[in-house]
Amino acid sequence: MMKLLYLPAILVIFYIKTYHAVHLTCTPELEYFGIFPLIRFPPTTQDWTYSKSLCAFFNGSSRFIIPLKYSYYKNKIEYYGAISIGTPPTQMNVQFDTGSSSLWVHSTRCDSPACPSTQNRTRYDHHSSETYQKYEKEDESSTLWYGSGSVDGFWSRDTISIRGYKMNNERFLEPTDMSGPIVSRAYDGIIGLNYKPQTDSINIISKYCEQRGVNDTTFSFYLTKNNGGELLLCGSYVYRYRRKLKYVNEVEKSSTSLSWTIPVEKVSITSDYADKRYTEIIATNNTALVATGSSFIHGPEEHVNAIKRSIESILSMIPDPRANLHKLPNITFTIGGEDYVLTGQDYIIIDHDDVIVGLDETNTPSTSEWVLGAVFLRKYYSVFDMKNHRIGFAESIHN
Repeated sequence: MMKLLYLPAILVIFYIKTYHAVHLTCTPELEYFGIFPLIRFPPTTQDWTYSKSLCAFFNGSSRFIIPLKYSYYKNKIEYYGAISIGTPPTQMNVQFDTGSSSLWVHSTRCDSPACPSTQNRTRYDHHSSETYQKYEKEDESSTLWYGSGSVDGFWSRDTISIRGYKMNNERFLEPTDMSGPIVSRAYDGIIGLNYKPQTDSINIISKYCEQRGVNDTTFSFYLTKNNGGELLLCGSYVYRYRRKLKYVNEVEKSSTSLSWTIPVEKVSITSDYADKRYTEIIATNNTALVATGSSFIHGPEEHVNAIKRSIESILSMIPDPRANLHKLPNITFTIGGEDYVLTGQDYIIIDHDDVIVGLDETNTPSTSEWVLGAVFLRKYYSVFDMKNHRIGFAESIHN
């Protein structure tokens, strides 16, 4: 009888969402009072999982998710998802990168020997698109620099589609030449989510959320260690992380630009020797760029080498590193008064017989001392709030 009494409430939620396009947040209160009575009381652990899934169904959350594929090749961790360009649309896998600020995709106009062949990559052909437009300054060309190489080309405009929703006349680069390891990456392009003058990439998310009737221009990354992940547009999901999000409000910004760079109070390493715990402070008062397009954690050479020496000295004494990663030191980034701890299981990458430490010297065109890439973001769910200029972190639920 109790279950039947709560059925009208569920139908009301479904009606509101379906016919009035209201974006419902899956709060614990909504999950508990709106869904649990249909299951049992008190709820079990399985009920929690079912509840969150059902709440996500009412929320229509799957329409805001871009599934991310995972690739690991030559010490490079890559996550990428699908967008479409042109009319008729050409689907392309792009890396969503908070460390850069422009959109580019492989093009048929790339005739350099360095460009990937058509057998290996999907290419955009603007001659086949009904909605292609020449850039206002037709002869303007640019070079985009990344830690893994560079892309040279010219600017174009066309329709960009995400999850079936179209943004018209978006600006992007068509490469005519490429250099460096970026040529061999698994994706077909990069969409920068770092805002800079004269670039339009980050506006794509704002337009997408506006078209979906959602007044929330945040976007969130959930990355797993070996099984891909998801990019959530226009919000964040409570069932992807533990406890509350902790926000860092001091994101680097000006009147014309926004960089996902935050202050880092301290970087330290903690080890156990002879049943005692020792902590060494490696760096203080630094900054870090939170870059979803970077594989490792990058930092100043002297600091990275100090951390790696401590890790590698212990690795050399462990007979079977794969089974003893818990014996490795912890690396801690203190950000906004919170300690974000990475254990050996977090920063070590096992590649066949190789044991790789996921730290390296800074090699990106960034003024920040540190770059927090996938090795960090697989441990911590990240929320990028464009309106309030802040980044939120919380431990991912899969850890």
